[in-house]
Amino acid sequence: MYRKITYLILILFTYSITVFAQEVAISDELSIRNYFSYELVGQIDDRILVYRDKGFVKEMDVYNSELEHTQFSEFIFEKKKTDVYTIVGQDTAFQMIYGYLDNDSLVIRMREYDKVVRLIDSTTLTKIHKKEIKRRFNYAWSDNKSKVLLTSITGDNLVRFIVYDCRLKRITWQQTILFEYTNYRDFEKFHITDIGNIFLQIRDDGVENERLSYLLINPFINKQFDFQLEMNGRSYNDVYFTFDNKNRNVVVTGTYSEKRGKEIKGMFFYKKNINELETLDVPSFLEFGSNLGEEILQGKKRNRKRVFDDLEIQNIILRNDGGALVVCEITKDYSRRSPYNTNYTTRDARYSGYSRRGWVDYYNEDIVVLNINPDIEFDWTKVLYKKQFSQDDDAVFSSFFVMKTPSRLRFIYNDDIRKNSTVSEYLMDPTGRIARNSLLSTKYQDMKLRFGDAVQLSANSILVPSEKSYDLNLVKITY
Repeated sequence: MYRKITYLILILFTYSITVFAQEVAISDELSIRNYFSYELVGQIDDRILVYRDKGFVKEMDVYNSELEHTQFSEFIFEKKKTDVYTIVGQDTAFQMIYGYLDNDSLVIRMREYDKVVRLIDSTTLTKIHKKEIKRRFNYAWSDNKSKVLLTSITGDNLVRFIVYDCRLKRITWQQTILFEYTNYRDFEKFHITDIGNIFLQIRDDGVENERLSYLLINPFINKQFDFQLEMNGRSYNDVYFTFDNKNRNVVVTGTYSEKRGKEIKGMFFYKKNINELETLDVPSFLEFGSNLGEEILQGKKRNRKRVFDDLEIQNIILRNDGGALVVCEITKDYSRRSPYNTNYTTRDARYSGYSRRGWVDYYNEDIVVLNINPDIEFDWTKVLYKKQFSQDDDAVFSSFFVMKTPSRLRFIYNDDIRKNSTVSEYLMDPTGRIARNSLLSTKYQDMKLRFGDAVQLSANSILVPSEKSYDLNLVKITY
């Protein structure tokens, strides 16, 4: 069984009115009680797949395009205790990379399945002595999902890197690197490009946020290159790194203040071709105008001097001409617990991720979009108003999802964080014109949608998980 709802939406832009219809399909409930995690693999051919991990039991549920449950499959591995590192969904198949201990070695293998979870291929990728692995592997995908980067600490300041090529179905590079000047814990973020270059962002607390440090690893020639961004007396706050695979540009942006701990003044932006990187460089600094501050403050009782302090970068949408849209959100959280009262237990603490971090109020407010042109100047800035509040849930039902289409962006979010609410969206065209619409009501559907974990299936559809009382529903919105 599934439910299908069709809505008509009037979308009003200046000088034009267009009518769009949307279809919402809702799957039956799927239990996630006693499961450690689940993952939306996405659409494989004409099927939609959901992976569930129960520890020793790992499963895949298959749905058709109408979200009717068509199949349930349990994976049988070589060893009962198996760790699935990542699942990479592709057009007509998906690949699973996993590992298990066999005698004195960690064996890392790959399996490839088709849309109905039928095994197509499997192979052993590598074997590593178990003494060389101290922690679980972390992973990162390239934007086109052709490369997977696995990283794990091996020893004091020793890090093992593994690059797997999904198309060649083999490891193309692996290396254990000694970092004499830093510690593995100081690596904040990993990034792998479509061709296999690796970037690491390194935290350097010794310079009081006045310099950003990065490491570029080129597996093709087995070389490392360190480069830093000097803030010229300013302090960086929130930082976002990405790589423009089309133009081969390193892109780093974030917010800055004039002095450490002072109010945010603006945004820094750095863009340079990977072949032109310098060991020390300076980003461009773009100060926020008073008009943007006034727009954010509309209808709010807030400190005008610190209006930008809660700005957090959520996404960068790269323009074809080398510019970028920086998508930010105003986020805050306040603890209701005394900092001295941290030794507490609850009966369900083992099962609830919320109970471990409870007693916190979360505020996810306006979306701020800043359009930066190729000359690194603001073309325009827009504020999309919303106000979300929740308690003790790690804000998993808050924030928004950006749906990208060739002609417009859709910012989709819950109006309120409760079961009976409405879902709204902002539409934005390339010139920055916006329109706000109500999409659907969850009042009679009893859903709580997690838009922060949604995946885009196609140019006109997204898949959103909905959680309620340890039950999972899938919601497909098609325009």
